[in-house]
Amino acid sequence: MKTIILVVAILGSGLVNNIMAKGNLNIKEKLKKVVKFENNKLPIENNKTEFVRVSFKIDVAGKVEVLAANYSNKKMKQELMEKLAEIKVDESHNPEKVYNYKFTFKKM
Repeated sequence: MKTIILVVAILGSGLVNNIMAKGNLNIKEKLKKVVKFENNKLPIENNKTEFVRVSFKIDVAGKVEVLAANYSNKKMKQELMEKLAEIKVDESHNPEKVYNYKFTFKKM
């Protein structure tokens, strides 16, 4: 059976901490819950790795605001942007905080 493995790599040193200066937002947990894909949904060849790097903020309404994205596959980027748009943050957070994540996808 083919499966897609998603690895979220943390790029910013500030993301290692689960507690921020303002609020108790754990964005890593939010991403793990929302960024999931069905088998064979994404256009990846077997044993090929694709990536999407994203910089974003969580606005005052609790929605993800993507600032920049770099990617190896346009379709992968579009799928990830749809997933990020589903995130709603209700916890107290700093709307000026910029998050930098690298999402790596591989079909095995």
